[in-house]
Amino acid sequence: MTDNLLTSPGSLLSDGQTLVASYDIEQGQRYGCLSRLARPEIHNAALRPFHLDIGKHDQVTVINGMGVALGDSVIGIEILNTLRRRYPELMIRVLRPACASDSVEALYRMAHEVGIISELARLPARLPDRGIVIDMGNQLFRRDFATQEMHDFFYNHMGLTAANIPIEDKQNRWLRKLSLPDFPGDGQRYVLLSPGSSTPLRAIPRRHYPEIVERLHQRFKLPVLGFTRIAHPAYRCIARECDSTPKFIAAIAGADYLYSADSSALHIAAGFQVPTRALFSAIPPALRTRYYPACDAVWLGDDSTRQLHQSNDAILLQQVAARFDRFFQDNEL
Repeated sequence: MTDNLLTSPGSLLSDGQTLVASYDIEQGQRYGCLSRLARPEIHNAALRPFHLDIGKHDQVTVINGMGVALGDSVIGIEILNTLRRRYPELMIRVLRPACASDSVEALYRMAHEVGIISELARLPARLPDRGIVIDMGNQLFRRDFATQEMHDFFYNHMGLTAANIPIEDKQNRWLRKLSLPDFPGDGQRYVLLSPGSSTPLRAIPRRHYPEIVERLHQRFKLPVLGFTRIAHPAYRCIARECDSTPKFIAAIAGADYLYSADSSALHIAAGFQVPTRALFSAIPPALRTRYYPACDAVWLGDDSTRQLHQSNDAILLQQVAARFDRFFQDNEL
C-alpha cells in the first residue's frame, strides 16, 4: 500500500491531518498512518483539472512546489514569478519537502530573497486554513508530466491556462533578478560543457568527453570549462569554484556557449539567453526547449525512451550509448 501512495500524483497526509511529501518518506523519514491528500478544498490538477482567478485571492499556498530537481525548480519558480508580477500583493507561500538537497533549496531561498516567494516552509506541516491551496506533489507521476512542455505543465497544474501565457513568461527570465557572485575565473571568455545528468539514461558517455572538448575548442577558439574532470589541455574543471548554487548559475550565465546533456544547466542558460546545444536521449526536446530561442536541441532517443525519466535497464542504456556513438561519428558536435 505504501508503494502505491509513494507513486500517487499528489502529496500525502499523516494521521489525516499533517501534510507530508512522498519524497521525504523515500529518503527515510517516518510518519504515522499515511493517506492520499484528496480534499475538495485543495486543488490538484492531476485529480481534477481546475482554473483559478488568483487575482480574487490574497494568498496562495503551494504544497510540495515545485519539485526536488534543480531544473524543474527553475521552471516552477518562473510560474511563481508570473504570479508575483501580475499580483504584487499576493502572498505566495511554498511548502517544501524536508529532505530536498541544499543545492535546490538554495534556489528557493534566492527566489525568496528577491521577493518572488513570500514565505518558505518545510514539511511536515498542518493543512492551511486560508487562501488558495494547490497541491503540486509528486509531479513525476502525473500523467501529463512526460507529454506536456514543462512550463505549460506547471502553468496548467497551477490553475492557469498555459495557452494564454506569453512566450516570454516561459523563458526563466526570473533568474535575471538574482544577485549573482562574480564567476571566479580569470576574466576570459569561455565555452561551458555540461555532459552529465542525474541519470545515466540522459548523460553523454564519458568516452566522448575529450573529443567534445577538442571540437568545441577548435570551433570557438576559447577555453572549455566544465564541472567534471576531463583530460585535455584546453579544458579546465571548475567544480571547486562552483561549490554553491549561485556560483553554478553564475558560471552558466557568463558562458559564451553551452554544450549540455544536463537539463538544469539548459534551463538556467535559457534564462540568460546563452546560446546552447542540448542533446536529448530521453523525453523529446520540444517538451523541454520549445520556448528557448537560443537553444539548438538534438533528439537522440526513440520510442523506447520517449517518456522515460530514468532507467537502469542495461540493454536500453547500451542502445542509448550506441546512438551517442553514431551521432559523434556522423556529426562535428
